[in-house]
Amino acid sequence: MLAFAVLQSRAQNGVNSPYSRYGIGQLTDQAVGINKAMGGIGIGLRDRNTLNTLNPASYSSVDTLTFLLDFGFSLANGNFNENGNKVNARNARVDYLAMQFRLLPKLGITAAFMPVSGVGYSFSETTDVRRDLDGLITSTNTYGGTGGFRRVSLGLGWSPFKWLSVGADISYLMGNMTHLISNEYNESTIFKRTKTYYSEVNGLSFDVGLQSQFSLGDGTMTVGIIGNPALNMHDESLIYTQILNGNAVESADTTFHENQYRMPAKFGAGFSYARSKWMVGADVVWEGWSGSRMFEKSNNGAGRDRIRVSLGGMYRPNQTNNNIFLRSSYRAGVFYNQSYFDMGNNPGPVEFGASVGVSLPIMNTWNTLIELNVSGQYVHVAAPAAGMISENYLRLNIGLAFNERWFDKFKVK
Repeated sequence: MLAFAVLQSRAQNGVNSPYSRYGIGQLTDQAVGINKAMGGIGIGLRDRNTLNTLNPASYSSVDTLTFLLDFGFSLANGNFNENGNKVNARNARVDYLAMQFRLLPKLGITAAFMPVSGVGYSFSETTDVRRDLDGLITSTNTYGGTGGFRRVSLGLGWSPFKWLSVGADISYLMGNMTHLISNEYNESTIFKRTKTYYSEVNGLSFDVGLQSQFSLGDGTMTVGIIGNPALNMHDESLIYTQILNGNAVESADTTFHENQYRMPAKFGAGFSYARSKWMVGADVVWEGWSGSRMFEKSNNGAGRDRIRVSLGGMYRPNQTNNNIFLRSSYRAGVFYNQSYFDMGNNPGPVEFGASVGVSLPIMNTWNTLIELNVSGQYVHVAAPAAGMISENYLRLNIGLAFNERWFDKFKVK
């Protein structure tokens, strides 16, 4: 509980993008290290020795003797290009903290903390208004935003039959967002105007999942589905406007709003096919943002159904070999991600990404296996129209996964 509290209070949102001005910000993949290394697949993944938060039905796969703990963070370098003007930005954030163990026979439990979205941007535009005897008068609009959503979840996965597992997560979503717009002139006699949008948001969400696993040829096929209904959030929001004469406030006004947010329904399906040394899989996820509801125009244009497609795989040369490089797991994947908002007459940008990673077993004693999950990710955010901003990211994801035998029963003679 203390670890969750620290993460909630200290975590940075790791976002520095003008596109986070829309909707609830830049969405995260809400995945752990192994998922990130394989392009974000996870709906059809099922492995008793790894934690997978993308389908609650997978929780029942955890071994009876095992306690799993997985946490990770990421470092990112972003490059932003607008009509040949380029800017770099570096960010870091805590990505997740999750734990899992067997509660009862065929029943696994998982608790997790993860960021859902991040808002972080600051940019401005200056235009010429007129020229008079005193010189050129210009107008500057400045835009800035901070904040984001997080979730703490608790889930159960139950396997009533050997070939079938069902699961459910209940999550508490929370967060706040601030968007600031200011307009000022280089002429001191013209008043400055500012407008601030602020929202404090919280609510519960429910995610369900199903997995079926069966033999196919010389390997094992796992298929899965996930879904959650649309969610009405509780929020307290305000719009604060000011007119300033220098540093003096000429006038100010505040309007209050409640229950302005509605999160979208989601449905996804995926599969994985595994043999002794390798595994491949794919996911497709749809989110109904066209039925969502956002707060005023700080989120203008939010409301476009989102599609994400992921492909990935894993190769492990020899799980029992003493050579660390033969015992390690090597992963790779690609993904396509459609935006969930529109920008005036243009759809939002689309993302294309690729990732590679390795899981290194760095310690192996009688009751503990620790894996260092390291992956690199390249993401290209394509500009929705000519002259708009394109983004390129290089991310380094680092995670530690602890697999410990906590529930051994010793016989005393």
